[in-house]
Amino acid sequence: MNVPSPPPPSVRSPSYPNAPLGEAVSQVAKIEKLYRQSPVDREVAAKLIGYSGLSGPASKALAALASYGLVERAGKGEMRVTTRARAILHPDNLSERRQSLLAAAFEPSLFQELRARWPDMIPPEDGIVTYLHWQGFNQSAIRPAMKAYRDTLLFIEQEGANESHGTAESQGPDMSGAEGGKNAALGKARVGDLVEVEIGGTLITPQPVRVRAVMDDAWVFVEGSETGIEMENVSVLERPEAGEGKAPPTLPLEEAKSVGAATPKGYRSETFDADEGEIRITWPSNLSLQSVEDMKDWLELLKRRIARRAGDVGGQD
Repeated sequence: MNVPSPPPPSVRSPSYPNAPLGEAVSQVAKIEKLYRQSPVDREVAAKLIGYSGLSGPASKALAALASYGLVERAGKGEMRVTTRARAILHPDNLSERRQSLLAAAFEPSLFQELRARWPDMIPPEDGIVTYLHWQGFNQSAIRPAMKAYRDTLLFIEQEGANESHGTAESQGPDMSGAEGGKNAALGKARVGDLVEVEIGGTLITPQPVRVRAVMDDAWVFVEGSETGIEMENVSVLERPEAGEGKAPPTLPLEEAKSVGAATPKGYRSETFDADEGEIRITWPSNLSLQSVEDMKDWLELLKRRIARRAGDVGGQD
């Protein structure tokens, strides 16, 4: 049985942020670090988040910050960081951060519409694509909008800011000065911390595990495993008070390096030996062709960022 084609509604050009909330929070942090809540010229703000000037892509990036309520207009050609953004970056407690993240995540009207259709869940990619298609959305906007929404949901879930956690009382220490991300509440993992490990959206550790070693502030080693885990995949659940218990010993540097080279089960990796050190990229073994296509823009952006930080003018937007 053939599925009937949707009626020909007028094409909708949805207003949606071109970046997920996690990326937007990282970008607004760079502006807030220098200007706090003082007005800042939009072109200056664009340069602070990595663009060479107020180009089309830069304007879209700033518009994404505004769509989440992280910045607001502050006069002709100027903007300022909002109170909401400050509550995310420098909250009085964990509950305030979670509630502010939740409010930001569903500020965009399109995201409100999608949440109303799929409450309390992260909908499948195909479900969102089909829905937006039947709603008459511009075809070129469907997949970017879908990805921004799903990545935003994944981010607030990682932050414990979904509806089931968003109103919880603070259970952690003061987070002032935290940069955000999975480790925002207690900072990066340290020896002795109780942590959980999540890779590619999958929880690898059914039960919390204790950190026994950390190498170069980038690799984490936990009890019961010889495999190094990238710091960004580790969430700190509990940190012992100063002097409480005895911290496990750290690994010798050479041993840690050899262990850290291991690739997690179900993943593949490739390395490039640059003069300055090893560059490693790791990805799921079952990566789909569609995910490869979705990743191309990210790899191009990563290449430009690396070039800018290396002083390569040709790598600028």
